[in-house]
Amino acid sequence: MRRLLPLFLVLSLTLPLPARDWGRLTGSVESSSILYFDDAHIGAAPIPFGSNNYLKLDWTKGRFSAGLQAEYYPEPLAGYPSELKGAGLPGLYASWNAEHLQLTAGTFYEQLGSGLAFRSWEDRELGLNNSLMGGLAVLRYNGLTAKMFGGAPRYGVWPLAGVAVAGGDLSFDLLPLFGKESEHTIRLEGSIVDRYSQDTDAGLLYLASLNDFRIPRSILTWSGRLQYAFSGFSLCGEYVGKGRDFYTEALPGAKEGYRLKGGNAQLIEANFAKGGFSASLTLRRLENMTSRTFLTAQSPSPANTLNYLPSLCMQQTYMLAGLNPYVTCADGEAGFQGDIYYRFRRGSALGGKYGMKFHVGGSWINALPCALPDRDVPYLAYRDINIDLERAWSRKFRTILFVSIQENSPTHGNRKATDAQNVFVLDGLYRFTKTTSVRVELQYLYSQELTRDWMASLVELSFAPHWSVSLSDMYNHGDTRVHYYNLGVSYAYNSFSVSLNAGRNREGMVCSGGVCRWQPAYKGISLRLQWSF
Repeated sequence: MRRLLPLFLVLSLTLPLPARDWGRLTGSVESSSILYFDDAHIGAAPIPFGSNNYLKLDWTKGRFSAGLQAEYYPEPLAGYPSELKGAGLPGLYASWNAEHLQLTAGTFYEQLGSGLAFRSWEDRELGLNNSLMGGLAVLRYNGLTAKMFGGAPRYGVWPLAGVAVAGGDLSFDLLPLFGKESEHTIRLEGSIVDRYSQDTDAGLLYLASLNDFRIPRSILTWSGRLQYAFSGFSLCGEYVGKGRDFYTEALPGAKEGYRLKGGNAQLIEANFAKGGFSASLTLRRLENMTSRTFLTAQSPSPANTLNYLPSLCMQQTYMLAGLNPYVTCADGEAGFQGDIYYRFRRGSALGGKYGMKFHVGGSWINALPCALPDRDVPYLAYRDINIDLERAWSRKFRTILFVSIQENSPTHGNRKATDAQNVFVLDGLYRFTKTTSVRVELQYLYSQELTRDWMASLVELSFAPHWSVSLSDMYNHGDTRVHYYNLGVSYAYNSFSVSLNAGRNREGMVCSGGVCRWQPAYKGISLRLQWSF
């Protein structure tokens, strides 16, 4: 036996053991840092350094999952909410998923309907994360979906003490109730959300006492929705009502009044798609629909929000087209946005050998009298028309011609004067080889208002799959004669990427998903790291 003992030991170390499932761990790391420099020409931000850092880990085993998100802001990047400064562990959750039931404890995100009544989400470009720390239960069975949730909303790097949000949502198919099987889909949905605050801001208490009203601790929001879909067509309607909330109204003579006021919103969305054709139309009306994490007399920042009110117009991606974006006025506006897309087939008269894509869209938004101290009828707040034409001329060369005609009211419709601008863009891409390409943008903005005419250009060299180099400049030759130049280099390897940028950035609104935040002007060197595993 003693002679066989070494053999048994060797076999025990070399023979495979039964595999054990430890689950799967995934995660990501993201870091954005900027070193700022003084620049009197653009009024650069005075802070010397800013850095936003995120770590996310998710573990899954069978029906169970858990995760965390840690964040560190030694000094938030310029333009981000100042309350983000510091470190925290705002994301911590455990979830169990069965066939019909989902249970989550800890941090979670949720959206009811279109988000007009309630939406919690994260957008790092805005510094927005209004997740809830609490519990969520979702039941799905035979066409029925029921949700119940409650928790403390996040503000800064931790959930906000003294504030709670609770709600529920019910959605079910109508046709199965009549025992019919059809290609048609009809869904009836409804939601209710309550925001409760234990404490009240001292400034609001003072304003309320001066105006003989009391700040409500509980603000109820509810919504009803109806959805219909058949083949390539869909139609959705939603009505939202909001309980009385602290309201700051503009009065004639640049004065402000304070009172309690209810709110409401209506939304209709229609979509159609068939073959190479698709179209969409959205109509929306808002009145006092600002929903805040905590009540304040000041204008709410994007981080202080509990619902989703994106601007009802095209989300611009070109530099000059997005120079003066429209921002939703939740106090009172009504408008529509429509888009038509068509893809001309290859070999057709207009499509040519490689096909062509065409898009035309526009929006018209009026400010409502409830938001206009000097008017008793709706008046123009914003309108635009956008046309873009994309065509491939060969396997190596394609172009995009883009035109945007915009008119924006600087007083949100309270005065007749508006700012108009016309933007023209030529975007070309040429592929030298399968891995090497160059993209060039030439842009021009014509305007008689604001800072008048601008021109911009961008050159981007790509060496797939790893390297990319870009050089861009925006020049305000109509007024300030200031260049906003940027040089960038990026490297990517599998799920890891790093980018280094240096240059000037103009002050203005930075938008993501139709929601905007104010960005001060700055000159600096930025470093961004991203890694997912």
